[in-house]
Amino acid sequence: MNPKTFALSLAALALAAGGAHAAPAGKAELSYFGRSSVKIRTAAGFVVYVDPYAKGDYAEPADLVLVTHGHSDHNKVSLVTLKPGAAILAPRGAARGAGLQEIREGEAKSFGPVSVRALPASNKNHARGESLGYLVSFDGIVLYHAGDTSYLPEMADFAKYGIGWALLPCDDYWNMGPAEAAKCALAMKARRVVPIHSSGDGLYGAKNAETLASAGAGAFKGVLLEPGTKTVLEP
Repeated sequence: MNPKTFALSLAALALAAGGAHAAPAGKAELSYFGRSSVKIRTAAGFVVYVDPYAKGDYAEPADLVLVTHGHSDHNKVSLVTLKPGAAILAPRGAARGAGLQEIREGEAKSFGPVSVRALPASNKNHARGESLGYLVSFDGIVLYHAGDTSYLPEMADFAKYGIGWALLPCDDYWNMGPAEAAKCALAMKARRVVPIHSSGDGLYGAKNAETLASAGAGAFKGVLLEPGTKTVLEP
């Protein structure tokens, strides 16, 4: 290969690599690290981490951190660098750190361009009130991170929020399995579903995640993210 061709090939590889990891300018994005750990970046660059635990790219400082409950695979806030004035939202006793604010089921708070509403979450392994789900709204996008939960009758009421993205656990051990998670998505009329917490003891369970992602039958679109991948967020 001559030097000119080699240089062009390197440039092409660099361009392809950049495209695989960066959202288009002016677009919000969701990064999945594994377990329930995600990063949300709004179109304007406001950064939100939810349930930090899984290994991932926490290099970008946070404007906001959301912790759904106090289990050690959901509240490793020490992984995150906080911007000055950043907030950590969590149920009582679920997290520690500078900027910590307690939030309870039904409460809503706003931080810059992002609004957050705490929604119920519970099952036999997670007491109601000690666990929460979060409705996160920004850029015309409504994203629901369920935390650790199983189906709740109240989820039918979530339809009023116009959820574009539902991040639902489906490990079938600590939480519901894929079929019950699909029931939740249908009840809340979510347009897209991202499987999270898909393994009982690991960061990712491919079988459970794939089963949930393919369960929409036209009612919702499954968005399958493996740890370390991301997707552009749209309303």
